[in-house]
Amino acid sequence: MRRTSALSLALVLLSGCRDNGGAPSTNGGSGPGRWGEPQSTFTLPAPSPGTGTLALNHPELTKEFTTVDWSTLDRLYIPAGAYRSILLGGLPARSADRPLVITNLGGQVKVGGAAANYVFVIRGGKNWVLTGRHDPTAKTGDASYRGHAEGEFAHSQGTYGIVVDDAFSRTGLSGLAIGGGASDFELDMLEVTRVEFAGLLVKTDDDGSATMRNVHIHDLYVHDVGSEGIYLGSTQAQPQHAFEALQIYDNRILRTGTEALQVGQLGSGCEVHHNVLGPGAVRWRSAFQKWQDGNVQYGQRYGSSSFHHNVVIGTGDLFVELFPTRVEGDPRAQGDTVSFADNYFADTSSSGAYTHAIDTGVTIRFERNAWRGFRFHYDEVYPDAAEPVQVFGVGSNSPDPHVLKDNVVEGPYPFIAWLFPSVEAEGNTSAAVAQVRFREFMGADLDEDYRRLEWWTARATLSPDQRVVVYSVGARVLQGGTLYEALSENQEKEPAATPDVWRALPPPADDVRLAPDSPHAGLGIRWPPPAR
Repeated sequence: MRRTSALSLALVLLSGCRDNGGAPSTNGGSGPGRWGEPQSTFTLPAPSPGTGTLALNHPELTKEFTTVDWSTLDRLYIPAGAYRSILLGGLPARSADRPLVITNLGGQVKVGGAAANYVFVIRGGKNWVLTGRHDPTAKTGDASYRGHAEGEFAHSQGTYGIVVDDAFSRTGLSGLAIGGGASDFELDMLEVTRVEFAGLLVKTDDDGSATMRNVHIHDLYVHDVGSEGIYLGSTQAQPQHAFEALQIYDNRILRTGTEALQVGQLGSGCEVHHNVLGPGAVRWRSAFQKWQDGNVQYGQRYGSSSFHHNVVIGTGDLFVELFPTRVEGDPRAQGDTVSFADNYFADTSSSGAYTHAIDTGVTIRFERNAWRGFRFHYDEVYPDAAEPVQVFGVGSNSPDPHVLKDNVVEGPYPFIAWLFPSVEAEGNTSAAVAQVRFREFMGADLDEDYRRLEWWTARATLSPDQRVVVYSVGARVLQGGTLYEALSENQEKEPAATPDVWRALPPPADDVRLAPDSPHAGLGIRWPPPAR
């Protein structure tokens, strides 16, 4: 389980007033003109240059700009510029058929890199959209900053209309943080990179009534972050709010220090699909605490949810750790199901998946998933770790029904070895699993095993003896958002400071759409995107 962000101020900013009314959102499309031509717009005042980096600080928008009709405003524009930080709070509660669209105007909005107390925070509101997508009809984004919207995935770093890049300026900072009772919102066509904590932080802490419904997170490019790619839902003691009808799809969440995706407090109707997640846990030797070295952490409270057609690559301990979460008063019902189906999992330093034995009555289904790349070396950090005997582990005597069918494993372990009365296992086989082929990612060497890439550290701070890490010739590491290759065996040589020992590599292409001839067609990023 996780702690909150190291920087308490950012979490305080995420709390605050909210409106619990409003209709469910119909967010989620991306076609041209989808939001229509705006009839009313408002541009936030550009801050005076003064001294230092510019900042936008609007904790109560509707109270500050009283002449704006916030019930009908079509566009809220953020003027182009490089900002130290942005705070947009007190957003209005809108209707699903007329959302408030927040976007960049006149060029690129770039925020971060100045060691501020927070980077980009949005608080409150309902039925709003944050997008950097260029749409000449809807008057969103900018023609010079289109990101990957037209298929230019390769080398798209810095090409988005809204870019959150903190350049690792301060420990504990997350990139885009959303809370304050926000609900029914959409995040679209954004880039988040080089933040020391989570790329995306979505939760209103310590308020069980602040249910987030109808949240759509899609077409994001989150990469090279120090901890989670997406951190959604609190891991603290109850009361905490749930999520309902959450949709996470068509995102690239690449090279994350800890989990690529951490979602918790899930309620009914949540769906995670067609994403590429990883490599995760590249910081497994030196993360902020032990056991932060998985790829997907998934917490389900009530209702049904699904995780399907994703490509999950690179993990320390587990590809998936599932936490059934029991909260008194939740509307649990017979037939509640968590389904993991038709996913591809590759490259682990230990095992595959584990479900905790918490009695919520939920049925857990893992079906038609492909698993490969089992190369045990977890004991390099945790000397007492034993090599696994199975890919899938069920918490001892878990009462929750498990249905495990038609999974295929290429590796030295069977899919499951230890069965309990609650487990139904059928058609799980050991056989060759073809490797996915991306269009252009990080190069052939890393494509063979994504665990070859690690976050550079002088010492394995999570190992009991904090042992010195020795890097062999050809080792690949990540430091400060840059990839490096070792020219000679070395230890305690910081890559950025020793060019005679480490060679800086070009930025990766990160086009992780599957190649046209790749096995496992239909998984991961969809292109062309489906009509929505």
